[in-house]
Amino acid sequence: MTTPVTTAEHFRSLYATSADPWHTADSWYEQRKLSILLAVLPKSRFSSVYEPGCGNGALTLALAGRCERLLASDFCDEAVRLTKERVSAHYHVQISRESLPEQWPSGGEPAFELIVLSELCYYLDHEQLRLTVSLSVGSLLPLGHLLACHWKRPFDDRQKDTAAIHTSFAAHAELRACAHYEDEEFRLDLWQKRGMGESA
Repeated sequence: MTTPVTTAEHFRSLYATSADPWHTADSWYEQRKLSILLAVLPKSRFSSVYEPGCGNGALTLALAGRCERLLASDFCDEAVRLTKERVSAHYHVQISRESLPEQWPSGGEPAFELIVLSELCYYLDHEQLRLTVSLSVGSLLPLGHLLACHWKRPFDDRQKDTAAIHTSFAAHAELRACAHYEDEEFRLDLWQKRGMGESA
């Protein structure tokens, strides 16, 4: 598999200058996006949640209050450290260092009621995105939900257009659309894994 253009070293350099490179604490975009994302979730609580690409844990902390078990991961050591500090009081939250999709948890076996892919998939090349779609759907429990949320504007490290990313998920035969939100800044889609015997 090819090495992504954006490496862990690149992210380490970002965290070397700031513990909050994307200004999750003071950016109206980040605060507004987080509010919309949480409001779109179809249940108040989930049994198990997976959040890859957790960054410094701003979304992780919010998700911790909505589930019984949460696994969050990032491929950057500093991001993992910061997230562990942020959620240290939440004993049902596990933070791990993982490079995706190569180190996807559970080998893609059904394990999660909700998977949240936020501001992550545009760093993946074509093959990595294909695997991420497949592993995400395979890791959902029956009738589990998958949420994808991505910024729409261009930037240097982007591998895929946001619309193309979400189309890749929408095209999967085992997912049915539940909710969609889009404005000039970001796009959010929520899908549900089809039940046994449910046709597309």
